[in-house]
Amino acid sequence: MFSKVKVKRGALNHFRKLAREAFPLEIQAVLVGKIISVNEVEIVKFVYAKEYATQTGGSVQWYQAEFDKVKEQAAKMDLRVVGDIHTHPSWDAVMSKSDYEACITEQLSICGIVSVLKNKTRVRFWVPTSSLQCKIVYL
Repeated sequence: MFSKVKVKRGALNHFRKLAREAFPLEIQAVLVGKIISVNEVEIVKFVYAKEYATQTGGSVQWYQAEFDKVKEQAAKMDLRVVGDIHTHPSWDAVMSKSDYEACITEQLSICGIVSVLKNKTRVRFWVPTSSLQCKIVYL
């Protein structure tokens, strides 16, 4: 179970900016990085979809072929898809049932969620095996 997520502040702030701009629609990025230890994940880059298969105020989904391509490219750089980050417009930054199911189905280690309320954002990272949020460590 990962208790720490290392991420570049600028990359996370950029996602937050995009989240505010996209409101009231959800957005999502795939998180490429590496597992440092049983307690730590490092996010190396955020990968954004060219186009979403689904994008509403309550759901966002990539095309599977584009997601698979990101996994292949990550492997070529000795990295892997460690998780995803998406928004919850007008809702808290907690994992929903569908977020949990997606983590398990896609074998993701972490799930980042950014709530967007009144043009303000809140970020939390979760693992599907714990009800406790991860600590964010900025690089």
